[in-house]
Amino acid sequence: MRKLYNGSCHCKAIVFTAVLDLSSGTMKCNCRLCWKQRMWKTNRIAIEDFSLVARAGRLDGFMGKHQGTHHFCNACGISTHTHVRRPDSGEEYVMVQVATFDDLPVDELLAAPLTIVDGLHDDWTHVPAETRHL
Repeated sequence: MRKLYNGSCHCKAIVFTAVLDLSSGTMKCNCRLCWKQRMWKTNRIAIEDFSLVARAGRLDGFMGKHQGTHHFCNACGISTHTHVRRPDSGEEYVMVQVATFDDLPVDELLAAPLTIVDGLHDDWTHVPAETRHL
């Protein structure tokens, strides 16, 4: 079921809303960036279903190696979302760090399917051999 969720960084300089169906799942990745930030993201959210409500001049980002801009608050440092643009396929979507949702009940999060991908080896279709640390 699609539902509206509200989210923010720690200091509330970045505030957003996202409409998504958590039953579509969440994702963890073992690449260096995801591992270092302990990322746990939603699956793809359509661009029109994600809205920055406030950013107070604090939204920064850097381009990852897989056509995604990883956004974070330059005041408190919290990573909020990744905006992916894939010109080769025309895809564009957002993935939100689940920990940044302010009103996501833990039971709903834990009921959502979890996919773990092997981004470390650019193998997006297989689960990595080791996942306990994720």
